[in-house]
Amino acid sequence: MVIIPTEKRFDWKHAPIILFSIVVLNVLIYFGYQHNDDKKVYSALSRYSELGLLEYEWPAYREFLESKNEDERLAEVQDLYNNSENPDAYFNLIYEIVTDTDFFQFLLDANYLTSWSSARREISQQIESVSSISYGLIPKQMDTFSFISYQFLHGSAMHLIGNLFFLIVCGFAVEAAIGHLKFLLFYLISGVVGGLLFCFVDPNSNIPLVGASGSISGIMAMYLGVFRFKKIEFFYWFFVFVGYFRAPALLILPFYIGKELYDYFNDVGSNVAFMAHAGGFIAGALAMIVTYLINPKLFNIEYIEEDQSLPQVQKDMGLVNDFISKFKFQSAEKALDDVMKKHGQNFDRLILKYNLQKLLSNNKRHELMFKIAKLQNLNESQLTKLHSLWDVHKESMIGVKKADLYNLGYLMANSTHFKVSEEIFEILNKDEEKFDLLVNLSRKLSTVFSQINNPDKTSQYKQLTQQLES
Repeated sequence: MVIIPTEKRFDWKHAPIILFSIVVLNVLIYFGYQHNDDKKVYSALSRYSELGLLEYEWPAYREFLESKNEDERLAEVQDLYNNSENPDAYFNLIYEIVTDTDFFQFLLDANYLTSWSSARREISQQIESVSSISYGLIPKQMDTFSFISYQFLHGSAMHLIGNLFFLIVCGFAVEAAIGHLKFLLFYLISGVVGGLLFCFVDPNSNIPLVGASGSISGIMAMYLGVFRFKKIEFFYWFFVFVGYFRAPALLILPFYIGKELYDYFNDVGSNVAFMAHAGGFIAGALAMIVTYLINPKLFNIEYIEEDQSLPQVQKDMGLVNDFISKFKFQSAEKALDDVMKKHGQNFDRLILKYNLQKLLSNNKRHELMFKIAKLQNLNESQLTKLHSLWDVHKESMIGVKKADLYNLGYLMANSTHFKVSEEIFEILNKDEEKFDLLVNLSRKLSTVFSQINNPDKTSQYKQLTQQLES
């Protein structure tokens, strides 16, 4: 389930300088620095496996964990060792061992390394060069800088894209409301608090935390804090249900925090750092409360109160799209008809109505093609679409008004789609009762073919024009 605040629209008058800088920095770090991480890890684990080092190091690793009184972790890795015939369990086990830098130091201090010393050092160095190990937040080995650096690392391209989507959707409004420097400060603080809570719940974890999720959770909480109890717009997506609703901003915050806590306790096997999210939400909310208590004038009240609600036509079209998302196509068509009565017809609305009638198997949907032909200033792509509709329906023109056919034919004669005009001319010319204006279409086609230097066609339509005039 996704719920995103969407009250504000992007506005260049309040350019989000810090937001864009964060986005660019994250993209550059991922594609410029992190792109080889998977290869490094795979290479190190493969080398460790090829050398058969697990056989030598497993007893030492057990001893290491026992000396640290890490009984729970020992039980977990023992279970992996017992199932090491399974490739996934095997690689998870050696990943645990190889990425545990404290264990490598233990090997050095206890003089365990003998014949495999050189190779093991190379493997350890390769692992330590991986971004998540070097700069990720590892609870067991945390340092001050990693609370900042982990916020700018990501585990995959999709992880990066997902985080930046939510950051952009919510971030520009928060930056406009509280200012550039406070936005940056509170963004980083939210990430730090999210990291602290992550470390607090599992202080012995050797798994690095990476990603801006805690920081972005803080930004989402700040968005709600900026508007407090003002009713604002939210977008929701729940399975196949998609739409918008309005609610007091801060009433959604407990839902956000509660959802992360619920997921943390009920989705134990997930790789998502739910507690980092919860920590970010809490930090962002507290940042807004403290700022408001210290000096409410620090908020850009004019921007917050500015009405940026959607134009009525977009709201009305939102109802149409809502019906479509619920597969209620008849209701969607009725709502679309109401939109066109209220706001007029245009190309996109008529095409949407055509597609709805197609879904509803309406055999009169070709009539919409002629309505489209009556619109003003159709561009080339729209004329191309109209041409494709004609190709679909040209064999079923019985009963169609001659005036509608003529209008479509004359329109297409003024474009590169004059083939449609020729086919329409042929249909109208076969009729014993010639349409009064058909001579205009033949004259137009004669001119068109003259302009493109097609003498045969030019002569053909000149003769037809003379016949129709006589």
